[in-house]
Amino acid sequence: MITSESKGKYTKPLLKNEMGHWTSKVKVNPSEAFGFLYCIQNKSSNQFYWGKKQFWRVGKKASAKGHGKESLWRTYIGSSTHLQSDIKTLGYDSFNFEIVDVYKTKGGLYYSEAYSQMVSECLTERLPDGKTPRFYNRVIGQVRFIPKEAITETTKKYIKAIKKRY
Repeated sequence: MITSESKGKYTKPLLKNEMGHWTSKVKVNPSEAFGFLYCIQNKSSNQFYWGKKQFWRVGKKASAKGHGKESLWRTYIGSSTHLQSDIKTLGYDSFNFEIVDVYKTKGGLYYSEAYSQMVSECLTERLPDGKTPRFYNRVIGQVRFIPKEAITETTKKYIKAIKKRY
């Protein structure tokens, strides 16, 4: 866990109005987590995007610019250019931005994203037309370590629920 004076300001889970455009069924307290796994859904096309976001800026050196400061997670919309284009065209209200679960370690967070992408078959799943990708994801990240934190049951249940939506 990152230690930072700014991190100490979160003594309890955030309220809905403190989370930007994100919704969540799990308690979100940035002081107690490294980051979160999220899923964005295009309400009209029923396309999805798996991603992860850190609560705090980190780097290899504690002296690096911005190290230990809060990331811009509240306004983050994912790194997919396809997703960003649709959000710009259709507007925020056409999407659900959901925090699936929070993870305490970098390894747990990175592994949860890769696991979710693989289990949901995000690179091969298609919409009913057989051509359009079901997911905005185009890459699955490499995991080059054994994570110290396992995939949570919350994440596993969410993946099953996503698959039932299509």
